[in-house]
Amino acid sequence: MTPHPIPRYLSRPALYLLITVLIFTLAIPSPFAVISPGPVTDLLSKGLTISGEKSLKTSGNLYSLSVYVNNPESRPPGLFVLAAWISGDSVVLPNEVVYKVGETTKAAGKAAKKEMVNSESISAIAAANFLKKINPEQPLNWSKSDIKFAMKNVGGPSAGLAFSLALLTRLKFPEIVGGRKIAVTGTIKENGKVGAIGGIDQKLIAAGKAGASVAVFPRANCEDITVKPKGLELVAVSNLTEAFHGLLSPKIAASLRCPR
Repeated sequence: MTPHPIPRYLSRPALYLLITVLIFTLAIPSPFAVISPGPVTDLLSKGLTISGEKSLKTSGNLYSLSVYVNNPESRPPGLFVLAAWISGDSVVLPNEVVYKVGETTKAAGKAAKKEMVNSESISAIAAANFLKKINPEQPLNWSKSDIKFAMKNVGGPSAGLAFSLALLTRLKFPEIVGGRKIAVTGTIKENGKVGAIGGIDQKLIAAGKAGASVAVFPRANCEDITVKPKGLELVAVSNLTEAFHGLLSPKIAASLRCPR
């Protein structure tokens, strides 16, 4: 029995139907959240102001990292999701993984702003506690009311570690940065403990694109990293003390690596 030959191409009606289905699939809204590298903010030049004569001159850049993510009520078209996935810089996740079921854009924005304001306050306390710990006899010549952070279109708590390091740099230790381009991400508690953040791959990509030579991030995120931007030294920390000394000492920085 002679088998039917396999057709080399689809008939025109079938081909048109397939094209129509593909176009329709790529055009319709999809229930996904796309997380992409976001803007970096140099806290030493425009992201932080300190009133009075308390701020020291610094050189270099200390970048706070962020990610772009579509709001919970948006539904990006399939074509956008496919392009983001192909680019390699973005991650695509089901919407419910990123947002609570039924969460609105307004509610998400309000929560993110509240977390940011809280993070700013905690980071100042963490910096003050660190300074008191290393020099208990020296009184602080500043208070939280002297400090103002300016982060446009950014929310959440993940800039806490960057805030604390920027304060230490501007108030006492400009050698922390020492003319380098340093990128930082991580939550922080009043005792200086650093916590994990989301979108670590996208933030490291953003750091690389900004020209940073060092990226300081939570050790808790080590297992989440799948990228290694060229020329970017990775420093994984568990607390503010490790971040401080890691940036001052290449030897200590070399010991603050993710487990292999």
